[in-house]
Amino acid sequence: MFLIEYKIFQDFNMHIEKATTNNILEVMYLLQHCIEDFNKNSVYQWNTSYPDYFKLLREIEKGHLYVIRNKGVSIGAITFSEQQEPTFNEIEWKNNTDEYIVIRRIAVFPSWQKKGIGRKLIKFAEEYAKENKYKSIRLDVASSSVHLINLYKSFGYESLGDILYPKQKETFECLEKVI
Repeated sequence: MFLIEYKIFQDFNMHIEKATTNNILEVMYLLQHCIEDFNKNSVYQWNTSYPDYFKLLREIEKGHLYVIRNKGVSIGAITFSEQQEPTFNEIEWKNNTDEYIVIRRIAVFPSWQKKGIGRKLIKFAEEYAKENKYKSIRLDVASSSVHLINLYKSFGYESLGDILYPKQKETFECLEKVI
């Protein structure tokens, strides 16, 4: 059983929990605000068709989506799993085993950004990976999102190359941290 949420957040009035179907509209609202914020800053990480309701629902059903809540309100979310996009096969990863997780998405409500919430979500994923004996964490970030790339690098993630998804105009930088 995964119990780090209390350890990490005992000094705060917030906690991380697995998302349920009761959270889906809150998460969609959160993501919509993040998309608007990204677009305002010329970062095209997500759009109105990704992620959609059904993708979020599948992530919840599989237990891959977590929310960070403050006083009962979702202020951020993270999705991670053992599955990676086929495009990831273009990258020469440091960890060549099948023992990794992929952070699919981290979202923090714009008014909560730059307050350490993203860092807490990253730390949560790293603790999960360690407790479950994964060897590394992989992720991708829109190449124009220099702030996010630098955030991951400050946590020890290494940039390993760029990929281009079908239907995307911008490349995505792939990063990995060996645990």
